[in-house]
Amino acid sequence: MIKAFGFDIDVKTGKVKYDEDKVRYDKIIICADADVDGAHIQSLFYTFVWSFVPQLIENGHIYTTVPPLYKITIGKEYKYLKDDDALARFRHDNASKKYTVNRMKGLGEMDAEELGETIVDAHNRNIKQVTVSDIAKANELFEHLMGSSADLRKKYIVEHAGEVEII
Repeated sequence: MIKAFGFDIDVKTGKVKYDEDKVRYDKIIICADADVDGAHIQSLFYTFVWSFVPQLIENGHIYTTVPPLYKITIGKEYKYLKDDDALARFRHDNASKKYTVNRMKGLGEMDAEELGETIVDAHNRNIKQVTVSDIAKANELFEHLMGSSADLRKKYIVEHAGEVEII
């Protein structure tokens, strides 16, 4: 990935040689399923980037897709819904209508049309830029969650489990 992003590794230091002028992509978009497993994959990707080239996040190059969790079909028309809250609102607003609800099983199980509409098409897709407002806190968080200390990770997860929000 380092090469794909446009960088080299300094053989003497083992560090990535970051040069903003060599970034190959203005937007590097991580695509993962809209479930807990997808969130874990995103976390691993963010950890990799933060560990080796945090400048990609700091300079606004890293994005994530927000794929739909549901596809609603009403007759021959359909629409995608992001999450359980959107589904609840849809059901409330359309209680008198007949429709079907399909839970999207993941990016790998979408057909080409669904993937194109929800992830690839720049006019329809939902992407979010990954940002960091406090670098020191980000470093601490990555060390707690992805560092080598399982005890530190467990303690952090237990203390902060109620704060989790999956986008």
